[in-house]
Amino acid sequence: MKYINLYTRTLIFLLLGITLTGCDDNELGEIQRETLYNLTSVTWFNEDYGRYPNGREYYSCQYWDFYDDGTGVWDTYLEVEGYVPEETRTYFVWDFTTENFAVIALDIDGSGMEYWMIDHLSPGRFSNSVFNMDPVYYPSAPLYRQTFYALAE
Repeated sequence: MKYINLYTRTLIFLLLGITLTGCDDNELGEIQRETLYNLTSVTWFNEDYGRYPNGREYYSCQYWDFYDDGTGVWDTYLEVEGYVPEETRTYFVWDFTTENFAVIALDIDGSGMEYWMIDHLSPGRFSNSVFNMDPVYYPSAPLYRQTFYALAE
């Protein structure tokens, strides 16, 4: 059932892209400018905490900065009970793969390609479905979902 919903959503995004190409350039440009601004104007943040099966507690967080020149920085922090905390900085390049700006392709140093299908993007919240293959061409590819919040300055 999850794949039917995902497949349906992918088709809707594709149809939306086709519909938007019928819009006048000013309207399409405004949608693109708003999406680009919402993505690049803040640092996106999420966190997770809990307990591993071995009983150790953990806390992790990530910070994503998308720059309007198509580059970005991904910072992670992981703290596991009994271990020294780890901080990692990774660089990436990104671009939209669809005309309606529904899918972002990220080439992450040391990790390879990821594709993020935007589920919601506003000035304060960014949720997406993450694929290891472009969901436009492979709509039933495995995925996981993530949500980020704008980091207050």
